[in-house]
Amino acid sequence: MKFPRFEMERMQSAWEHKVRYDLSESGVEALTLEEVTRDAKELMRTALGYAEGVGREPTRALVASFHAGSAPDDVVITTGTSEANFLVLMTLIQPGDEVIVVMPNYMQVHGVAQGLGARVREVWLREERGWSIDLDALATAVNAKTRVICVCTPNNPTGQILSAGEIGAIVRIADARGAWVIADEVYRGSERSGEESPSFSGRGERVIVTGGLSKVYGLPGLRIGWIVAPRERVEAAMEMKDYTTIAPATISEALAQIALERRKQLIERARFLLSERWPLLEEWASRRSRELHWTAPAAGAICFFSYQYPIESMAFVDRLIRDYSTMIVPGIQFRAERHLRIGFGMQPRILTSGLAAIDRLLTSLD
Repeated sequence: MKFPRFEMERMQSAWEHKVRYDLSESGVEALTLEEVTRDAKELMRTALGYAEGVGREPTRALVASFHAGSAPDDVVITTGTSEANFLVLMTLIQPGDEVIVVMPNYMQVHGVAQGLGARVREVWLREERGWSIDLDALATAVNAKTRVICVCTPNNPTGQILSAGEIGAIVRIADARGAWVIADEVYRGSERSGEESPSFSGRGERVIVTGGLSKVYGLPGLRIGWIVAPRERVEAAMEMKDYTTIAPATISEALAQIALERRKQLIERARFLLSERWPLLEEWASRRSRELHWTAPAAGAICFFSYQYPIESMAFVDRLIRDYSTMIVPGIQFRAERHLRIGFGMQPRILTSGLAAIDRLLTSLD
């Protein structure tokens, strides 16, 4: 078992606390502890013993409430969405299986599947069609060896959303071959339209949904995620979790419950920040529309740009980091060369200063 180097996470870990302007972040501006809870005294009385491995029942009930057809016993609380994805894949994949990853995608699932000895087959969203899914290509790729289809909706890095019809079609394609669907929905709730995007939950017997508090809720530091799955997969995940984190962090889960009780307000906050800050990025990009091309994100605090400058994406970002103390994500880290992912969920001061730094580098390439 050998996992490939996770290039994006290595880059962000090395630089995110060193650069002046971090535009690689894909979530909205983080909340403070004071903004999460006004009753710090009650929190101070929390006993710091081990939490329940599967997660508190009230927390699991809150997660189940926005996943159709789910009950608390269908939910596992994890250490971020990353652990959720890891546990699901570790307990589903065997060497020789085939795993389809709908691309571009956060490369964790791709790397874990490779590390487990699976053959990864990529089915790409169609950029020329606004990063929409090619259902015919997906149906052609699925075969008797396909164990899992991995999707991310709303999508990272494109910010596009699968429709209810597309979700239904993906589930039917998987069902026809007895495959599972793993849907990473960590960006669900961040729709700029104000209408929550459809979920894979409740759509079939072999559907697993993962998510967490990092992107939409502005709480990445809590490291709280979840798995919503049939009971057999919950049990399998728990048996593997005994070898990873054992249980959620007690304080994090206490704060997660408070946050999920305010889910409606936190989603409204996220959408307000996106509606306030997307115009800043859009206006900046429009000034370079001859060299940059994009489809406006339907959800999330990210936009995926293609470009026509004579430089590869990693070389561009490396210069941006070292010469301008600004970081974005190179497309090569999504296997999409000549693309750049730029976040816009951070404070306007950081966003505008970071964009100005990108401008200076682009001007040097003109």
